[in-house]
Amino acid sequence: MVPADRPLLSFTGTSATDANKAALPKAFTRPDEHNCAADTTRIYLGELFVNGLDNPEVSWHWAPIVSGAQPAQPTLGQPEFSVAGTLRGVDDSGDDVLADHPFGLDVDADLEPDPGYAFIQFDTRTSTTLHTEVETRIFPRTALGYAPAANDRALMRGVWVLDCGHPPYGAEMHPPTFTAYSRAADAKTTIAAAAVMPYRSTLLFTQDAGAAVALDNTARYGTAKPFALAMVDAVQNAVLLNQDHITTHAMMTANRFDKLDFLVCAPLPKPAGASVDASWRFTARTGVKVIATKLDASGCVRVEASMDATYKPMALTYADAPWSWQALSDSASSQLGQSIDVRQAIIDALKTRGLDASSAPSLQIDHPPRVDAYAALQTRPGADQDSPVQIVTGADDQPYPLYGRVRVSWK
Repeated sequence: MVPADRPLLSFTGTSATDANKAALPKAFTRPDEHNCAADTTRIYLGELFVNGLDNPEVSWHWAPIVSGAQPAQPTLGQPEFSVAGTLRGVDDSGDDVLADHPFGLDVDADLEPDPGYAFIQFDTRTSTTLHTEVETRIFPRTALGYAPAANDRALMRGVWVLDCGHPPYGAEMHPPTFTAYSRAADAKTTIAAAAVMPYRSTLLFTQDAGAAVALDNTARYGTAKPFALAMVDAVQNAVLLNQDHITTHAMMTANRFDKLDFLVCAPLPKPAGASVDASWRFTARTGVKVIATKLDASGCVRVEASMDATYKPMALTYADAPWSWQALSDSASSQLGQSIDVRQAIIDALKTRGLDASSAPSLQIDHPPRVDAYAALQTRPGADQDSPVQIVTGADDQPYPLYGRVRVSWK
């Protein structure tokens, strides 16, 4: 049953809140900041230049609040959580650690959760919102013709983490796997857009670029390391082997989901004597089923999506790009709150190990590190349309498990 006071966009019934409860460990009370580090003042990546290469504590930029089943690699198989609420702010990031952002800088959004999802917000800085971040080149906002904005309704599902780059550590959804947004186009009409992102970084790194995109190869994780440790290895390898550039590669994984069930509803109040008019267009890869149903009594469209075992992600082609020493130093300085020259700091750190790396090719100013940098993902043409009614399946020429738009109005 759809509540009479339903918002423009919501998960159907208790499907999402029930799944959240099931994913929480029985003894769970609140996020543990020590999932980031024993010393909760440590800063991801920046600690290497303050506390030394031999003393890293922060393994993960985004430490799982609820880990996967493997204690040594908790970012694998993390449970995902759902949240519904209202956006209070959206912006494009101007600075991110590009080594763990293979699809570029983030679109940042602060979401005020509905009461049933309030547990997901955790910030010792007393914020009332959950910070969410999704990389620009994987987020099809331009193709869908929908740029999220403050006061939009939003639904998200993704990994629930602590951001270990900004002590005191706060909770984030980084990145969301599923996003949906809606707003009233006018007093009688709601528009909405939804998408499932196809990939995310495991936050485990390797020196093998091929292994980074071997999505179905679970054996590749055997020698993988968190970024801090992988970076130290990469620096030493580059210097000792006389390589041209420092580089290490984020192992990517394919996102999957079981079921999604949500409502897109016309604005309230319902005009006297009005009926519902609705249209939608969704596109999905093989193995993903989408059903949309107009609910006349409530003025909503119910969207149900599921993924089965026949789903296979589109292959991801490896690509990289330089990350200039200046940009790297600017990013590290921003995190640390003090100016630092990363290239010189690496040279100095290696010197304490008895290694003079000042003439190493990989540490010259014109030999910047190289980071994974995948091209922007593409939808099919027409992804910004919500009519005529259409659900396209087997769309295996594009990478998104599903994307689509909905329009519902009173007439």
